[in-house]
Order: sequence, then structure tokens, then C-alpha cells
Amino acid sequence: MASTGVLVGAALTLGVLAAQPAWAGSSLVIRDFVMTHGIYEREPVGTTESFTIDDNQAYAFARINNEGEPTMVSFIWQYGNETHAKVDMNIGTSSGWRTWSSTNLSPGKWRVQVVSQDGVILAERSFTVDNPIDQSSSTTTSNDGMDQDGAMAPQSHPDAPSYGGATGRTDG
Repeated sequence: MASTGVLVGAALTLGVLAAQPAWAGSSLVIRDFVMTHGIYEREPVGTTESFTIDDNQAYAFARINNEGEPTMVSFIWQYGNETHAKVDMNIGTSSGWRTWSSTNLSPGKWRVQVVSQDGVILAERSFTVDNPIDQSSSTTTSNDGMDQDGAMAPQSHPDAPSYGGATGRTDG
């Protein structure tokens, strides 16, 4: 059983998401696991594989199919070789439960994992936070929620605490 978790984690690190339970006997299927600069209306604002220190926060978003009883998963944020934060999230019965977690950023190597209640790694992403190369290319946001180009600026869920996240049901 441990080798299955390792194989699933390795496959997910490469960006391959299989539509099958994460381990034998599991009712959880990770349908989506992406990194993003923000969450708006319970959806990721685009996806990214890189961050700079100017981003301030990174968000990990998961869409989970849970055909079993309500359960819990943990988002485990690792900075370098240390656990930076662990955020437990309740997952209800749904074909498309959405949940996310965020962390404040520091330059360096990061990893975030979604881990089952039984300790099995369901999904994993690694990324590096760099210092910005060009300070003049940063985007500013006005008070109306739009950036300087008129696009909707990323927003976190209003109830999401630092290192926390939110969770909710969708049927899609």
C-alpha cells in the first residue's frame, strides 16, 4: 500500500492526474491539483508553476471527488526541509469538492502536499520562489479590484486565514 502512494505521488508530481482512487479502498480521487496566485469565486485564478517574492502568497487548489463518507485531508506546506504549516480541511461527499490553502512566501524551495487522513500523499507540487528580476514589471491593483490592465485582480476567499483555506461543494 505504501508503494501505491509513492507511485501516485510521483505521477502527480509529473502533472499526471489519473481518474482513479488514490489508494486501494479509497473513495477519494484528486481531479485537479494546481498552484495559483489567487482564488476568485471558489476557483483558481489561472495556474502557475513559479512565484516571486512580490507575489506574497501561493495558493494550492484541489478539486476532489469523494464518493464515500465525509473525511479530512491536510495541506502540508514545506519550506526547504522544514514543515512550514499543516492545514486540515474537511471534505464532504461530492463529485467535485473544492478546497484550497495558502501560505505567505519567502524565497527558496517549497513543496505542498495533499495528504489523506491515513497519511497517504494524494497529490504534490514543488515550486521555487525567486526574487524578482525586473521591479518595473509588477502589476498594481486599484481599489475597485481591477489591475492596471483592467483585468480582475486575484482575490483570496474572505474567510481564508493565513495558511488556511476554504472548502466547499460543487457538482462539477
